[in-house]
Amino acid sequence: MERFKKQLAHYLSQATETVIEPKELETPPDRTLGDFAYPCFRLAKNLKKAPPIIAQEITAKVAPLMSAGTFEVKSVGPYVNFTVPTAMVIDSVLKDILFNQNEVPYGGLTKKSREKWVFEFSSPNVAKPFQIYHLRTTIVGSALSKIAKLRGYDVTTINHLGDWGTQYGKLAIALKKYAHTLPAELRLKDLVAVYVQIHKDIETDPSIEKAGQEAFLKLEQGDPEMRAIWKKCVDISVNEFKQTYARYQVDFDHYWGESHYETQLKPLLADLKNKGILVEDQGAWVVRVNSRSGQELPPCILEKSDGASIYATRDLAAALYRYEQFHFARMSYVVGKEQQFHFEQLFGVLRAMGVQWESSCEHIATGLYRFKDAKMSTRKGNFVTLDEVNEMCVDKALALLKARMSPEPSTPESPEGDSHVRVHPELSEGEIIKIADQVALGAIVFADLSIDPTKDMEFDVDRVISFEGETGPYLQYAHTRCVSILRKAHETGIAFDETKLNLSALSSVYQAPAEMMLLKALGKFPATLERTLEQRKPSQLCIYLIDLTRDFGVFYRECKVMNPGDQKQSLARIALVEATRRIMALGLDLLGIPKPEKM
Repeated sequence: MERFKKQLAHYLSQATETVIEPKELETPPDRTLGDFAYPCFRLAKNLKKAPPIIAQEITAKVAPLMSAGTFEVKSVGPYVNFTVPTAMVIDSVLKDILFNQNEVPYGGLTKKSREKWVFEFSSPNVAKPFQIYHLRTTIVGSALSKIAKLRGYDVTTINHLGDWGTQYGKLAIALKKYAHTLPAELRLKDLVAVYVQIHKDIETDPSIEKAGQEAFLKLEQGDPEMRAIWKKCVDISVNEFKQTYARYQVDFDHYWGESHYETQLKPLLADLKNKGILVEDQGAWVVRVNSRSGQELPPCILEKSDGASIYATRDLAAALYRYEQFHFARMSYVVGKEQQFHFEQLFGVLRAMGVQWESSCEHIATGLYRFKDAKMSTRKGNFVTLDEVNEMCVDKALALLKARMSPEPSTPESPEGDSHVRVHPELSEGEIIKIADQVALGAIVFADLSIDPTKDMEFDVDRVISFEGETGPYLQYAHTRCVSILRKAHETGIAFDETKLNLSALSSVYQAPAEMMLLKALGKFPATLERTLEQRKPSQLCIYLIDLTRDFGVFYRECKVMNPGDQKQSLARIALVEATRRIMALGLDLLGIPKPEKM
């Protein structure tokens, strides 16, 4: 459907003798009124006419410009509405989905045909557990980077691990102090335990804080013992983080933590001092910065009075290094909104340095997870890990699935809706546990991605683990239903077969409104992906998949898919099911949601 917008914008531009962009065309709220609508309000001032009159005049002018048998056009109040004929939709949408000869699937553009786009996301702290609020930046960044890659951008993903800073000096002290209590083979939970304990010790002995700063300074200076302890902590942490990433279908091109830029810091600071950009202020070295709007900001500290760097220093070095490596057109930091001021200062330093590409950098802010309005903090041990949330959701999903064990095998004819979802009784205990795990993961991911990423999210397990409404399991069940229908069609000898499908004849077969509604909904997939990138919100794709699932539900209720008495119609409708399955599968993959084959 994306290409039709371009054609219609061209016709409208000719008819109005003004430039009309494809994005100006809207989708009518009532889809029976047409597929696209052009609002005439903005023309009213110049033409000094009422929008409904303008719509009628444009309709009269645009109709002769279009070839016979293409678009239907009519004025509806202040809108010029267009309807795409069935044959054109079949040739544009169904053909591209089912008979795509390109190297990328439907909705994608040629690989690396667009500019370089660097994404930084996740960035957990070494020696701390993967907490639930880390999930937001991880899956938002992962989804956006996957969609950008599919849409033709040359994408690079970076995990900017928090593996440098004063905390690692304190951790080294803790590991020495409590060495006698630790197992021979350390795990991440052991590092967390001593980190929490050392902060308790600081409350009664503040001198440990100073000792930690001194220990980190030794680490920066290359002390062998400190380096060995630090490296062990990094290796333990990254190995466990990678297990989480694999589970959530998250990949990175580079694990470049803050330490990756360590050797670049002193030369960078020296250069900034020589140029007079970095100046001394009360013992520390700072850069005077302004916001992009020109507002003066507090100075950005790059070197503390004791000579140690801070994370702003390392972020600055990282930005410069990345541009040197990639010459990106865009670099997106997917990081919590509490870091907004930090990025304002960082971008301000780049501007102070006269860096032209600073305007290509952006902060995609994400909100926090909240449990009973309490922001989690690792410092005193008051935190909720992702593993804990996952376990809670798996238990809920398992209970829900077992409660829905049906006395009869579930069939594709089952109506949609939570109260009608039944688990196949022939599934083994192991299969049910696996499905529960997939359902829990899908529920967690969708609950997060389906809302505006800038908003805080209060997690409610009872709400997210549901087969009804706007939830991950609802989408998973829709995909599984498509698989089930296709499996049954194969068993009854009416399987989807590209060689038996005559696309040119389908316009006479697709007569039910539900068939065309579904087909046109599938055609909105490419535009949805582009809109998701433009808004930097995976929630746009989530909304689309929910709407597609509903359209598929209407199609299935109103149109009998397998009709042995009409093989031509059966094959045509099975083709629609297969097309829906492919788009649903691709959409779920982009979001990082598992696709159970059975439910």
